[in-house]
Amino acid sequence: MRYQTDFAPQYLNDAPRILQIGPWTLHYQAFSEHAQDGREPILMLGGAFQSFRSFVAEVQELLPHHPVILLDLPSQGGNLQLAPELSLEQLADLISAFADELRLPPLMPIGLSYGSALAALFAVRHPRHCARLLLAGITAFGRPGARRLLEEGLDLLAEGQVQRFAQGALTGLINPLRLEETGISLVFRKALLRQMQRLSPQELERYRQNSQRLLTFPGFERHPACPTLVLAGEFDHFTQPWEHAGFAAACADADCALIHNGDHLAQFEQREACASFYRPFLLGSALPFASSGATRLARNRLERLERRQEPRVAPLNRRGRLLHDEGGDWPVEINELGFFGGLVAGNLPSALPSRGWRLQAGDLPELDVLPLRHEGDALALVFPHTDAAASEALAAQVVHAEPRAVAYA
Repeated sequence: MRYQTDFAPQYLNDAPRILQIGPWTLHYQAFSEHAQDGREPILMLGGAFQSFRSFVAEVQELLPHHPVILLDLPSQGGNLQLAPELSLEQLADLISAFADELRLPPLMPIGLSYGSALAALFAVRHPRHCARLLLAGITAFGRPGARRLLEEGLDLLAEGQVQRFAQGALTGLINPLRLEETGISLVFRKALLRQMQRLSPQELERYRQNSQRLLTFPGFERHPACPTLVLAGEFDHFTQPWEHAGFAAACADADCALIHNGDHLAQFEQREACASFYRPFLLGSALPFASSGATRLARNRLERLERRQEPRVAPLNRRGRLLHDEGGDWPVEINELGFFGGLVAGNLPSALPSRGWRLQAGDLPELDVLPLRHEGDALALVFPHTDAAASEALAAQVVHAEPRAVAYA
């Protein structure tokens, strides 16, 4: 590997270097203070809607101490090659082939969101190539609600409803109930929404393929053995803190840090809090027990975090109606109502269609809902939040409720 020794943010807009491995094209850029550098390099693996340009601050932060490689596998980032036949495991194997081809020393992958699954699988399947592992936004997708929302997004795309898909995806990435804490501006939210609404047909196909890989991934049979650090945003509803902590607990040598006032994009929202842990971790130094804005979770509490992240309240008017697009109409009692989901009870059909449902609750606009669990007369629901006005009305009703205390320490 020969590294580029000068770095400026605009270089991340340049045409990438290309490596061909069989039929697959890999895009990368590589920077260091030394053209020939034998130190263990950091490997950046981003999530959906991220490109090399997303990591300007990270590259500038890391370069004084480490070589940095940015990699786009087929169907990721700026790499437009479609690869529907490749599984997550096969993409992880391509990272190993990349390391072999360029004769790289053991890597230190940083996997964010979708990239976290790839980075973790790479560490599991190719331990000789992986020195340390940093993960944020764990996307194992074992949680039924998360899987159901991802499936709904794919169904909307198949129907050509890109606007509704984008609205729902935005709510997954940015928790609208916690904007004051996370500091995400209205301008940023609107810009991200526009980006998703304007995805080209090829970009939407890449998103579909990547999402389908997550849905077909059976889960981790083994977990990384190398030193691992997992960063969890305190208010991340898409990949929740307890999921991060559970993943860390399953690893042989892992720590999990809770990033206060962080969301699914915690590494961008709370940069210094994240850096206070990843700086010493990547250098092999001892981690702090806590820093300004972040707390390391005690090992014996990793599998005991509270799983309900939002308040669920019984509305003053608990009478509601569950409607289906094909003409069904059932009275229900609303036992719990939160921003992300609820629980109703009623004499409902035993076999429920998976889509096409709406909930009438008090003076709220009709809410699109997805059935999740149907046990007896109780039905758990999740809200896909594909209608901005209805989501805002629901948020206004539940935003002042406080969740139960959560023991993170």
